[in-house]
Amino acid sequence: MPPTRRTTIERDAHQRLELPRVLEHVASYAASAPGRVAVRTLTPAVDPDAIRRRLDEVSEILLWRKDGGDLRLRDLIDVRPLLEPTDKVDRVFEGEELAGIAFLIDRSHALGSLFRDLPDHFPRLKARGAVMTDLPTLRKRLEISIDRQGSMLDSASPALAEARRQVERLEEDLRRWMERRRDHKDLRRALQGAVISQRNGRWVFAVRAEYRRSVPGVVHDRSSSGATLFIEPEEIVLRGNELSDLRAKVRRETHRILVELTQEARRLAEPILGRFDQVIALEIGAAAARFGETVGAVVPEIIEGRQLRLKQARHPILLAREGEPEVAGGPFQREKAEAAIVPLDLELSGGTFQLVVTGPNTGGKTVVLKTIGLAALLAYCGIPVPAETAEVPIFDAVFADIGDEQSIEQNLSTFSSHVTVLAAMAKRVSSRSLVLIDELGAGTDPLEGAALAEAILEDLYRRGAFTVVTTHLGRLKEYAYRHRKCENASMEFDPVQLGPTYRLRTGLAGESNALIIAERLGIPKGVVERARELQSGEDKLDPELIAGIERPRNDLERRTREMERLQKSARRWEESAEEEHREILERQKAVDFEAEAAEEERVRTLVDRLEKALRSLGPPPKERREAWDALFAAIDEARRGTRLAERRLAVARALKKGDSVFVPKLDGVFEVRKINKSKELLTVDARGVLAEVSFQEISWVQPDQLPAGDDTL
Repeated sequence: MPPTRRTTIERDAHQRLELPRVLEHVASYAASAPGRVAVRTLTPAVDPDAIRRRLDEVSEILLWRKDGGDLRLRDLIDVRPLLEPTDKVDRVFEGEELAGIAFLIDRSHALGSLFRDLPDHFPRLKARGAVMTDLPTLRKRLEISIDRQGSMLDSASPALAEARRQVERLEEDLRRWMERRRDHKDLRRALQGAVISQRNGRWVFAVRAEYRRSVPGVVHDRSSSGATLFIEPEEIVLRGNELSDLRAKVRRETHRILVELTQEARRLAEPILGRFDQVIALEIGAAAARFGETVGAVVPEIIEGRQLRLKQARHPILLAREGEPEVAGGPFQREKAEAAIVPLDLELSGGTFQLVVTGPNTGGKTVVLKTIGLAALLAYCGIPVPAETAEVPIFDAVFADIGDEQSIEQNLSTFSSHVTVLAAMAKRVSSRSLVLIDELGAGTDPLEGAALAEAILEDLYRRGAFTVVTTHLGRLKEYAYRHRKCENASMEFDPVQLGPTYRLRTGLAGESNALIIAERLGIPKGVVERARELQSGEDKLDPELIAGIERPRNDLERRTREMERLQKSARRWEESAEEEHREILERQKAVDFEAEAAEEERVRTLVDRLEKALRSLGPPPKERREAWDALFAAIDEARRGTRLAERRLAVARALKKGDSVFVPKLDGVFEVRKINKSKELLTVDARGVLAEVSFQEISWVQPDQLPAGDDTL
């Protein structure tokens, strides 16, 4: 499906479905300010490959984060205003701005190196790493010139370092002179206090105004009351001028370096901006991953065919509201949120692509529509969907008519505004569209509204659009029973508790329950009975017919629940059998070890006794020296050639750099850093220390596989 431009009616649908509010919440999981802006301004992708790339990358980031991965992008700044073409090309970057560029280059270099070394099951992140190569010259220059806070370092240039040293020496000389002069008894009474300070970069005494003539020098400032003058003694005025000149020299050298760094950054603007785009894409993926981890969302599966399936789906804004931390900065209350929100199970396909949802007001119908629409839009944005499972097809457009307000709690729409939205939809709807309409046919005469609503549904049916509508009109319930690929659904209502359960039940039409509620709340019984008489002639489904349809459905649901229980029990037995099989294999491995270790001990004992007996005979005659040496070589070969030793050798030769191996004498499992097959030596990382061990000093049996009471090979 080729990419298409989003129309105004689609963008309005995003607002009605509250996508901006959801993105605002997801943005709170981004580490940096530009990352949060990027998430807030996300738009659903329209190209299937782009959607899959987004979701695949989020899946990889989720897996990477489980191993402790962290982008560490909190200090990232938006470098685009600095480096994108503007009229202000002569502006010199401030130190803080250059520090931001330095952070981006350094972090993208580190992430690129990290991602390039990831295993092959991280293809998206490895592809990111492949293009996030280093800019070594600029990176190193910024590294020695600007610190993380944007201050210029002495290492930026020898001239700057020398000028700063001269300033420091002269500052120290002037301070010491001022301290010695301050302690003279002829000056002490003239001073307002013992504090030595600076005004306008000049060293000054705080002198009482009446003693002005007692302290010759230059007045650089005075207190607000005029009672205190800040005077630079005339003895140090020339040296103060020298200090000002040196400071000016530091400023000129600092400016020169800033100009050079600015020019170099502008020269490399294109690759720097490319790395910024890569890092921002990672930030978006990481924010989506953190959101998914926190609220229990899943990465949806994108389906080629016509199937939309949601299991245990919840509205993300309701989740965020119900799971708010108990204290500021506290953890998200996931269990509390999930318990407070009734999940949605829904399936639409080519066999059933229309759904008519009925039920009482405030029963959750609008939440159902928004949950469905947001599942699709979040998937297209590359964001996990709050659900147990989510399968989403590629819709060419998502249309929604859900009131004039962007709030679950309000519905202030009028008939004219509904018709305007529906007319705009009609020009764009196709068989690959998702259409969500709240209170179809409402806001006008019920008979005319019902007729128009049914005609609209028939038109959407002919086009094959996935459609979910909510209504109170009985005519639309009958419409759903008459059309094979349309199904009724209802929001459950508890007539005893006089409240909705917020659970969607497909296959059955619901009732508004207005008369039940009225009677329970005190409307006289005679009035309610009269209302039922008047209602009986209206266009509505026979309650006995609904009950007759509901009985076999309830039985089917009971049987389905029993089947699911049996399936879960079977899975538990299967998992138990697999675990028992693994334990048997581990026990067999330990038994094999015991047998081979016993054999090796027996052979070594015999060989050692033979060698000891031979050596007790003393040196052999000269003519038998060669045979004697051959005999001892054979003894050594026998000692090394046990089945256990041969197996150790085979295991060691099969090791690769990065593998883990158990070294009994070091009492641990360590990573292999180097292999020398000719010398039969391994170098392992033993808790931060590199140690050499021979092939015969390793074991293929992990510590938890050893027989009880035996910890050596």
